[in-house]
Amino acid sequence: MQRNATRRLGHLRSMVDPGASGLAQGLRGLSLQKKKARVLCLHGYENSGPILKKQLQMGGWIKEFGDLCDFVFVSAPFTSVPPVTPIVQEFFPDDPKRQWFERIEHLESGGVRYVGLDKGFAEVSRALREDGPFDGVLGFSQGAGMSLYTIAKQQRGELLPAGIPSKLKFAVIIAGFRPRDLENRALFEGVELDTPTCHIWGEHDVLKYKSEECTRSCRDPLVLRHGSGHKVPKVDTFEANRLRAFIREACLL
Repeated sequence: MQRNATRRLGHLRSMVDPGASGLAQGLRGLSLQKKKARVLCLHGYENSGPILKKQLQMGGWIKEFGDLCDFVFVSAPFTSVPPVTPIVQEFFPDDPKRQWFERIEHLESGGVRYVGLDKGFAEVSRALREDGPFDGVLGFSQGAGMSLYTIAKQQRGELLPAGIPSKLKFAVIIAGFRPRDLENRALFEGVELDTPTCHIWGEHDVLKYKSEECTRSCRDPLVLRHGSGHKVPKVDTFEANRLRAFIREACLL
């Protein structure tokens, strides 16, 4: 009799709330899902969001870090004027070619000005506001320079979308350099960037001295090297496990 009463009580509960058991299972499933770091990806000169996505795919980044990161790709506001660099056209003939500022203007004072950089900042700001929130930023070459600009400006309270007052938690700088635009040089003069950074460059990159130089603007940078040149490296050519640990620590994953 007691068993029949218990069965009837269970049946009554399911009639009152038929989704109760399914809801509980759904909540348990959500609790088992891993939180991923959302990463804003900024491409290099004469590249674009679609090209950087292909570069990361070819390098094994999506497969290696897909369980840890959601990569979000955006394109710069300026169309590159043809002819573009031959190797870019060879590998990515049908993809858009973009850049984060229009051109470099050499000033009589000896400095340089990145013409149109304000539009580059505006696109990064739009992405942070409309496509975020993001945990980190990843940039290659010219996009690495924009990534450094982003964390430097956030350290001064800029490029922080309304309702998202916290800064990015990390930056991955691939074949990077410290930007030289005269109007924004104060962002790096006498300043130590406190956002955790990981710098990756090739030992055969003729511009690696610029990558080494930009680490001096960052607090306790993690440096990873590979044996190639100026490129997005394959994950089996550098210590990808250290990058994974870096992202986990920065995001408390």
